[in-house]
Amino acid sequence: MYIRNKSGLIQECHNEDVIRTCQKDIEHFTVAENRESLTAKEAVNKPEEKPELKKMKVDELRAMAKERGIEGAASLNKEELLAVLKG
Repeated sequence: MYIRNKSGLIQECHNEDVIRTCQKDIEHFTVAENRESLTAKEAVNKPEEKPELKKMKVDELRAMAKERGIEGAASLNKEELLAVLKG
């Protein structure tokens, strides 16, 4: 897995505990399976998505969580998904 921090630094990580922690802290970290995914996400600015999260369906929230590399999103309900995605 690869982790990008708030300053844009991308590092490879194999420690599952670190990966889980970073996946939960989406305000400061982005986690992906490959470096290219993180590089592509740098170009996309998504500030307007946060206010619209409540309007999204559970399936859409799960897809977004999967894109962000959040494991176990399929088992989360809407409230849990909103909490994880908002950070």
